[in-house]
Amino acid sequence: MAARIVLAVRESQYIEPLLHYLHHSEYGEMLRITAFSRLDAFIDFMRGEDMPDAVVGDVTFIEAWLVEGRTKVPWAVLSEEGAYLSRSSKSLAGGIMIAKYQALPSLLGAFIQLCEVKRTRGSSVLDETLLLGIVSSSGNTGKTTVAMNMAKQLGELGLSVFYLNLESVDSSGLFLRPPAGNTPGLERLLYEIKASRDKSGADTIDLGQYVIRYDHLRSAAFRPIINVKEMLQMTTQDTLDLLALLVAERNFDVVIIDTGSIEEERAKAVLHKCGILLWVVRNDEVSIHKTMRWLSHCNAPNSGMPSQVMDKSRFAVNFAAEGLEVWAPPVGITVEGVLPYIPSWTLQHREELFLNSPQFQKEILQLCKQIIEPSLPQVFTGKGLHE
Repeated sequence: MAARIVLAVRESQYIEPLLHYLHHSEYGEMLRITAFSRLDAFIDFMRGEDMPDAVVGDVTFIEAWLVEGRTKVPWAVLSEEGAYLSRSSKSLAGGIMIAKYQALPSLLGAFIQLCEVKRTRGSSVLDETLLLGIVSSSGNTGKTTVAMNMAKQLGELGLSVFYLNLESVDSSGLFLRPPAGNTPGLERLLYEIKASRDKSGADTIDLGQYVIRYDHLRSAAFRPIINVKEMLQMTTQDTLDLLALLVAERNFDVVIIDTGSIEEERAKAVLHKCGILLWVVRNDEVSIHKTMRWLSHCNAPNSGMPSQVMDKSRFAVNFAAEGLEVWAPPVGITVEGVLPYIPSWTLQHREELFLNSPQFQKEILQLCKQIIEPSLPQVFTGKGLHE
């Protein structure tokens, strides 16, 4: 069901191209926008009984509406200063700020996210956010490609998805371009987490001001950390606190965590905290050998690893060339998915292809169904999570 948005701005010339783009794009199925450029018409509409899912407008419109005292729906102020999904000023407490002038796909994506930020979860089949860790025992297994494609597929199914990259060097930046704006990045959030831990005030952190949305990934995320040192200093406790904060926010159905090397502190926290661990392996002897050794280590006494790692683990073979025999796993281990090698990914300007390969996406969707369906049965039966 499309989200219903009321848009109220001074300039009618701002409204016309936005609605034209909406009606001729895929967003036409996701959003219904009722627009006003006159304050009196906007206030009269908002006094009615037919409440929208969210209200977005210039500050003068929003302030006049707030005076009416009927603010039961999420709302946002359109900012000309470039702020993006951050909390508004104290005089407008309770709202969100969205950059007024940005690419139309990003703007409409922010409208959709606004509806999700305050939505209730009474119709959700989940008791809490599902944490899905994507891990690998060695490099060059295509872990990030798998994580991003899973995020996109789950987002297209109607889930609220958060993509969290915890690599020391965030390789997703090769394929994703952050939206315009001055939203603070993950390094700022980590600083706030450390500071709040010292003050025992983690519940005061406003996570929304750090969230951005990658429209073509159909997911929310943080702006990536540029300084590698910041990531290298991120401890196991920092990671656990960050994951706990994402769960406590209750705005996301699934958080997909893209990890770095398995021995890093961040990855150890993922092994401890996530409800599902997807091991991405290549169909070669080295990758399989390292995976089995790490699993053996996790199950060993005094390893410092959670004892239930094997119970939470699922396995997918990536970059499987057609015609090659797929790895026959040891007893007790089931391969949930075999993902194909895509030759076009070796071409120049391949960035656009990584999230748009029909063959790969078909197998990713099947993989999602295999490992996530027990937690999200209604999504894959076609009933929808938020109907």
